[in-house]
Amino acid sequence: MGKYGGVRLVVYPQSLKAKVFDEVEPYPGESRYQLVEGCTYTYEFVGGRYQFEKENEIVRFHPNRNQHVSEGILVTGIYVGHLTLDVVEVDTHKQVGHVSLEIRSTKAEYRNDYRLMLDEIAEYYTDLVLQQGAPVTQQLEIDQNCSSQTLYQRFSFVRSLIDSESFSEAIHKIFSNPVRKWMDANIERKIVGVKRLSRKNIRQIASSTNKARLSPEMRVGMPECLTSVPLRIEVDYKRDTTDCQENQFVKFVLRTFVNFCSEIRGYANASEQLKAEANQTLEQLYEHLDNQFFRQISQPTHMNMNSPVLQRKEGYREVLQAWLLFDLAAKLNWTGGNDVYDAGKKNVAILYEYWLFFKLMELISEFFHIEPQEKKKLVAMDKDGINLNLRQGRMRMVSGRQETFSRVLNVAFYYNRTFNRLTDDSIHKAGSWTMTMRPDYTLSLWPGLITEEEAERQERIIHIHFDAKYRLDKVLLEDKDTGKDIVEELASEKQEQELKIYKRGDLLKMHAYKDAIRRTSGAYVLYPGEENRKLRGFHEIVPGLGAFSIRPGHWQQDSVHLKKFLAEVKAHLLDRTSDREKLSYYEYDIHLSPNESATIESLPEADGENRNFLPDETTVLIGYYKNQKHLQWILKNWLYNGRAGDRKGTISVSKEIVNARYILLHNGKEATLHKINSGGPKVYGYKEMKALNYPFTPVDNNIDKIYLMFRLNKKGIEKELQKYTWNPRDIEKLKHSRFGKLDVIGLTQLIKIARTI
Repeated sequence: MGKYGGVRLVVYPQSLKAKVFDEVEPYPGESRYQLVEGCTYTYEFVGGRYQFEKENEIVRFHPNRNQHVSEGILVTGIYVGHLTLDVVEVDTHKQVGHVSLEIRSTKAEYRNDYRLMLDEIAEYYTDLVLQQGAPVTQQLEIDQNCSSQTLYQRFSFVRSLIDSESFSEAIHKIFSNPVRKWMDANIERKIVGVKRLSRKNIRQIASSTNKARLSPEMRVGMPECLTSVPLRIEVDYKRDTTDCQENQFVKFVLRTFVNFCSEIRGYANASEQLKAEANQTLEQLYEHLDNQFFRQISQPTHMNMNSPVLQRKEGYREVLQAWLLFDLAAKLNWTGGNDVYDAGKKNVAILYEYWLFFKLMELISEFFHIEPQEKKKLVAMDKDGINLNLRQGRMRMVSGRQETFSRVLNVAFYYNRTFNRLTDDSIHKAGSWTMTMRPDYTLSLWPGLITEEEAERQERIIHIHFDAKYRLDKVLLEDKDTGKDIVEELASEKQEQELKIYKRGDLLKMHAYKDAIRRTSGAYVLYPGEENRKLRGFHEIVPGLGAFSIRPGHWQQDSVHLKKFLAEVKAHLLDRTSDREKLSYYEYDIHLSPNESATIESLPEADGENRNFLPDETTVLIGYYKNQKHLQWILKNWLYNGRAGDRKGTISVSKEIVNARYILLHNGKEATLHKINSGGPKVYGYKEMKALNYPFTPVDNNIDKIYLMFRLNKKGIEKELQKYTWNPRDIEKLKHSRFGKLDVIGLTQLIKIARTI
């Protein structure tokens, strides 16, 4: 692969995917010898006892190091970018040189993606600073001793201005339609060609020494004293020119950018990658300056920043804006940038996550018409300059309230929100059921004029999570291949996961979010693929799982699917009759108080017509019968009556009484359990009761009385309940029975005091 003196480093791929590239003319800033991420290689130093200085996540020495001292394994894993490995002599441990490698991403377009995303982040960053009124000066000072990562960051921010499409278009607009001005000029002409003489010309005629005598014929009509005139005189005229202050300013800006790139590549801590990219930017600037247009433009003596041309004319306006941002961009610092630039790597996956953060923040703010006030916290001023405080950790960036035509919606967008594992007594708080989870992005929505904490307690909030997966090529939502293909793919995937390359596991993580994080209604992968795939829960948009394709450079096209999804989610939340709305209430009602009525006694199964049988929600009427004659009437007609109305001794109609499934008939000494037909009680009057030969007492003989009639099931109670008996005195101890009246008790409570036959 490479040779150093008499020593050669030989690298062998361990799979078809693991390739070694020898780029004679590598991409600017990259090494000649290049490997591929997520692959395994064996290496060997030939020609001497040499080895890499130390083991790390990429370099692994041979297991039998004594006999194979110059051999080992390279595992590229998720590393992408420039990699420098120091080489030492094994016997002396003396460093003799280093090996420069480039680790390619498996995605062919990663170089363009990396550049594009970095430039767009810089554009967002400078816009954030300007929104806060940060000072913009015209003095450029960069600490030459700052780290190579910081230098590269600041160069990248400046380069985003120079290489932006808007800046290039601005220069071309100036070339095609430059501003022109009329300027005063002097030219020497023959006096016979001058038609109109000015006072200046008359003075030249009088004072000039180079004159020609006039013949008598030529003096006709002229003063007698005028005997001679000069052959040539200077005359004033107006000429059209592009050498004006505005065009001089454009040339000045380009030369300022050239000086910056030339200086920064000469700093002691400038990396090879920085030097290469600075040279590339210089070539672009020199291409502009070499245009014929600038050959006629002189250096400016002064600049008028209030020029209407600079502030309003297309092309000039963009150049002025770039120059005003130039000094600011050169001083920007990104605290999370080490994740992207550290040690020369191009961590395009983390950069993709940062880039998506800005895109989602912008999309959600626009879609819900909410101003992201918290984004001001991203920018901090300190002694080191202007810092972008964007890095992994909990950050609430968008929050607000949108009043729709039918409902108030609350919105909160988080970056890297952590959902901690909570105990059961914190069931009404946000968190995870199992272990701590931290999705890349979380969109929380809840209706009403309540806080987010109250919405969690009432089960009225939904969380939708997104994870950025740059390395993902496709999302497997369906197994359409043959069984053999699936087995082979799963086996291959297991090996890739050992190298930290995930496919199916990325989607399984969405399942983990949905199942573990409380009140989660959806979890989706964001990846630069070619298709959008979604799985809905039952028939509604949420809950759901899936993936959205979001490719750098195609945001306008790809974001259409995200916008459509958000519109569907919004419409779903506005639907008051959705299944999710109903389920949220029942979950809240169930979890409102801890379950203290657990029972393991024999009870009927919830099957068939008994499917709605829930012991904890099943109520039993406590019915009193006056005497044996009354009991006989009840069992003959399969009816039980309770007095209704507002007189003393009547019952109050409640849902527990109306929906009662059983009735326990007793006379104070013995009790029997009967089943009540569904449909609720009916209202009978005195005439209906008399027609049924109800055994009235003299006190009951009142035609104004009304009764609630419960119809008893002739089939009797289920076999599971037939083995129980009850003592009315035990019921009285529960303080749920008032003898002589109709009362109600829970079935689970009744079973606890039952006796087994």
